[in-house]
Amino acid sequence: MRNIQRRLSKLERLPQFEPPPGPLEEIEDRAMRQLSDEDLEVMIILERFKQRGIRHARSETERVALAAYGALRETEAQRMGFRSYAEAERIAGP
Repeated sequence: MRNIQRRLSKLERLPQFEPPPGPLEEIEDRAMRQLSDEDLEVMIILERFKQRGIRHARSETERVALAAYGALRETEAQRMGFRSYAEAERIAGP
């Protein structure tokens, strides 16, 4: 019985058994893939700050990277048939 449970556990971790990404995840993934290397590095640093709870005044470079990411999210949301990213968020729910 333990052997079966262990094997099922291993099977459930395979990528084929993970749920497909939702529309918001898909939009964000596509937007991230289009960022420049420099903007992507800035986004990674900002995410690390966020995870560590570090608050700081944003530099011009950080504001530009966030603006580019926001614009790309809007573009990708529209490509996926939404009017805007906000509409995709409303439809996806909490």
